[in-house]
Amino acid sequence: MYLLSDLSVDDRLIKAGLELLSERGYKGATTRAIAERAGVAEVTLFRRFGNKANLIAEAVRRMGNTFEKVAMSPSGNLKADLLKLAAGYQRQFEAGGAAVFALAVEAAQVDELQEAVREALEPRIRAIHDFFVHYQHQGKLRAIETDIMVNAFFGPFVGSAFFRQVAGRGPRFNLEEHVDSFIRGWST
Repeated sequence: MYLLSDLSVDDRLIKAGLELLSERGYKGATTRAIAERAGVAEVTLFRRFGNKANLIAEAVRRMGNTFEKVAMSPSGNLKADLLKLAAGYQRQFEAGGAAVFALAVEAAQVDELQEAVREALEPRIRAIHDFFVHYQHQGKLRAIETDIMVNAFFGPFVGSAFFRQVAGRGPRFNLEEHVDSFIRGWST
């Protein structure tokens, strides 16, 4: 329980929701258990978020706020912007831990969760896509199917985070080396 925490009520609910999602899965992370761990009445969760899926979707929105802002305002310096995106994405995986992977599995199985998460991710996906298109139009990145480029950039983060979660350790991941190699492979 987080009663003595400096976290706001919403933050406590989100933290409890993600922890319980990781520990028990979506169905096992009941609204009662989430509220209890957050130190609030169950009705508070419903008043603030409407339902459990919306609570988890809000957690997803908050996880990517930082790097989404970078994607929405490219500076013109491709390498600097890619490093900021990479650092933000890596922080998201580190902060989310096992919850990120649990969420992926659970969203594939629970329609209401999948819909809420998809809605939460849509602005981020669009911003990231537009970021890469921006640099393609500037002639700094090759003009190929943007989704392929996005997956090539972000895929290694997922693989590295997966190995760290499953095996307890993963391959060393160097952001600067990744960005440099991405630029060498995808720039014009």
